[in-house]
Amino acid sequence: MRVILILLGLLLMIGGGAVAGAQYAPPDLLKMLDSAPQQARDFLQTPTALYAGAGGAGFGLLLVIIAAVTGGRKKEKASKAKAEKASPSETKASGVKAAAPAPKPVAPAPAPAMAPEPKPAPPAQPTMAAAVRPAPAAVAPAPAAPEPPKPKPQASAHPPAVAPQPRQEAPAAVSETGDKVSIADAVRKSPLLYNRKRVSDLVTINDALKAYFKKHNAYPVANGLGGMAERGAAWIPGLAPEFVPELPRDPAMEAGGPQYVYASDGKDYKLLAHNVSLVGGTNVEVLGVKVDMTRQPTMENASFGYWTPGFAEV
Repeated sequence: MRVILILLGLLLMIGGGAVAGAQYAPPDLLKMLDSAPQQARDFLQTPTALYAGAGGAGFGLLLVIIAAVTGGRKKEKASKAKAEKASPSETKASGVKAAAPAPKPVAPAPAPAMAPEPKPAPPAQPTMAAAVRPAPAAVAPAPAAPEPPKPKPQASAHPPAVAPQPRQEAPAAVSETGDKVSIADAVRKSPLLYNRKRVSDLVTINDALKAYFKKHNAYPVANGLGGMAERGAAWIPGLAPEFVPELPRDPAMEAGGPQYVYASDGKDYKLLAHNVSLVGGTNVEVLGVKVDMTRQPTMENASFGYWTPGFAEV
């Protein structure tokens, strides 16, 4: 049974790793899947394939660990059983050895009992007792000593216990610029948390664009890169609510600030999170997302998202 679990775990780890790794495989390698069904190829290019592959590989690793642990426990139980079987024989051998020397000390026992018969020394003992008896007279004045400790409990009854109560408040959180900010404000202004939400939104919108293309054989047409600030809530025409319940907006969108933008001529398209910050080492190039190098990005101002080759320079 343990061998079966190990083999099954290895198969799950290899298969799950292959499915998850298809997200990052180069296009030349993916051409090997042309003979596979279209639904299978589409599935391997979705985020669900990444999560399913990673979950399968993790479950396979768990099976291998369980098989290794159970095998170790069986070996421990077998060694304990062998030790228990060997212990009765050892106790019997020790019992025989202990019984043999028992009768030997019985013979010399009466000899030492006869030796203490000379007892002329007791008459000298009363002299020692007489020397010890006067000692109790010296102990009598001792009761006067416990009287001084009585005033001590009165001296200890002071109210200094109130002194440790005053404590200074903990210092408030301080931003990198030295301004005091709350923890909630620090979380809201974190580019790392913002960009995680942006990547998730772009993946959702890009999947909806692919579904739109499959149905209409074209992408939603929108002239020039624009977003919610220029086109309103329907900044990608015809996409919501059929292909996505609602078009998301940038989590830090404000006047003249970052926002999601889109442009398409029907054949090609470009979808970006525009004018965003990458400060803090944020890794946004996951699940097919790419940084737009045509806009000369910096850590404080960059754009990333999806596009087709025909709109790479837009």
